[in-house]
Amino acid sequence: MGKDAYADFAGLKAANKEGLDYSIEAYDRNYPAVIFAIHGGDIEPGTARVARRIAGSDFNLYVFQDWTGPIKSSLHLTATHFDEPAAVRLATSSVVALSVHGQWDKGDWVCVGGRNKELGRAVSDNLILAGFAAVIPCSRLPGIKATNIVNRARDGGVQLEITLRLLRRLEKSPEDLSKFSVAVRSAVLEYLQKQGAAR
Repeated sequence: MGKDAYADFAGLKAANKEGLDYSIEAYDRNYPAVIFAIHGGDIEPGTARVARRIAGSDFNLYVFQDWTGPIKSSLHLTATHFDEPAAVRLATSSVVALSVHGQWDKGDWVCVGGRNKELGRAVSDNLILAGFAAVIPCSRLPGIKATNIVNRARDGGVQLEITLRLLRRLEKSPEDLSKFSVAVRSAVLEYLQKQGAAR
């Protein structure tokens, strides 16, 4: 992914039309965890679907989708610059956050980053137990800056960088998508229980 065309969401919004060029789904379910897919649609295909499955019907959920086309795909905003108001509200009102991204490295695996190391390790361990290849820490895409949308939750967050090959596998296999989602959800739920924040 090259340099972002916009410095922040205000610039993106001024040059594009919601409902035509992009869409936003923001669900505040009064839950202490939020799941993000800020590069959905034509940017990192498959990430929105994974985020929805992890969120289920109870976790807070935020999905931004770019509909400008896979060639143009100009609405990518780096996570550290992603300041869309509804996303910021969901992040800052949650105990913990998790963001689903796609990455272009070869292979069939997920890189686990973010500032919340405890939850990151739990997510990685659960994914490995479920039969997925997971790497932590995520050296190339660490996702540890405080300005990253996923780290604006009270306890910071976890950034999942999923290879395109694995995203395609999850799209084609409902069984694998279910295993992946359950593994991640279970780690989040256990973390919240430890913090006394589970619902």
